[in-house]
Amino acid sequence: MIKKIAVIAFYILLPAGVFVLLGFAMENNKSMPCRSFRIHIDTSEGMSFLDSATVVKQVYASIDTLEGKVLKDISLNRIEELINTMYYVDKSRVYRTIDGHLNVDITQRVPVARVINRVNETFYIDTYGKLMKPTTNYTARVPVVSGFVNTRYSPNINIREFESKSELTSSERVLKELNELIHYIRQDEFLDAWIDQIYVTRQGQFELVPRNGAHIIEFGYADEMEQKFEKLMKFYTNGLTHVGWGSYKRINLQFKNQVVCSK
Repeated sequence: MIKKIAVIAFYILLPAGVFVLLGFAMENNKSMPCRSFRIHIDTSEGMSFLDSATVVKQVYASIDTLEGKVLKDISLNRIEELINTMYYVDKSRVYRTIDGHLNVDITQRVPVARVINRVNETFYIDTYGKLMKPTTNYTARVPVVSGFVNTRYSPNINIREFESKSELTSSERVLKELNELIHYIRQDEFLDAWIDQIYVTRQGQFELVPRNGAHIIEFGYADEMEQKFEKLMKFYTNGLTHVGWGSYKRINLQFKNQVVCSK
């Protein structure tokens, strides 16, 4: 009986002891000098807008060097706020390690399309529907949009906010539909790999150019997207695979229940 009570007490007190030791280690950690300032940038989406040296340089422009400072005297919130204001940063997390290092994990903004407007100005649209300036250091491999795009770059434009507007200008409507079309394409593995370019016509409709450039897909406005892409896939499977990919120059998806092709 006594042995059983001792075992129960051991398992009850063990977690408490671990927490005490952990708390002691954390307090001891805060009094340590910072051994290094380490930046980890997530590149899992293939993006390389940022590098560690740039982040460190911008942080040190506002804060004295961190190495050697006592960890408890370093404001993690301030560093995080500084990094989150950097243009290509989506979000960041700053934390201490138990052995005295200061780590930063950074997620970059992810573009979904690169737009070249009518005055030859280039900008990206990111996953949140915001516009992004390009950088000379890196070009993202995303569909290129060109043609009759009248919108000029502005950091204040957020396409998602167009949803709340009762009326849209023609330029806003094009951006809104373009954003919807791009996100539909991105969620489909085949289309995401297949569609290379999007051209905006004078009427504000969309033409899609596949990666192999064999034909132009006349998509029209960004309505009934599921039905249009279903027709396209059926035509690819039951039509072009038999007659050859170079048989037609234009494939029109705008007619109900049919695909119209021209050579």
